[in-house]
Amino acid sequence: MFVAVRRYSRNMSIFAAVNNGGAESALAAVIFMAIWFSYLGFFVVVGLASAVVSVLALVSLYRNRDKLRSIELAAWVAISLAISIAGPICWFLIGRRKMLDDVHAEEQGTHD
Repeated sequence: MFVAVRRYSRNMSIFAAVNNGGAESALAAVIFMAIWFSYLGFFVVVGLASAVVSVLALVSLYRNRDKLRSIELAAWVAISLAISIAGPICWFLIGRRKMLDDVHAEEQGTHD
């Protein structure tokens, strides 16, 4: 099987694998391609999800920049960019909720 994979990687064609090594070589080529594309697809999906969540968090931070102190804003931007998926999710679950609670408490304090 190793010989079949080595032959396949050199020729990079299922048809060449069938011509050179027969059915076993073609099977190895198909298995190799299936594994390769499944890994590639997984990383593309994770990368796109990370980019989308990061952009959404940065847009949310930009929109709420006047409600945050500058050090908080800088910290959340750094966290969102440094920790790819977990940082923006933490902003939405922890930081944004705390900011909205603080704004709501200020509004309640001014209306009394």
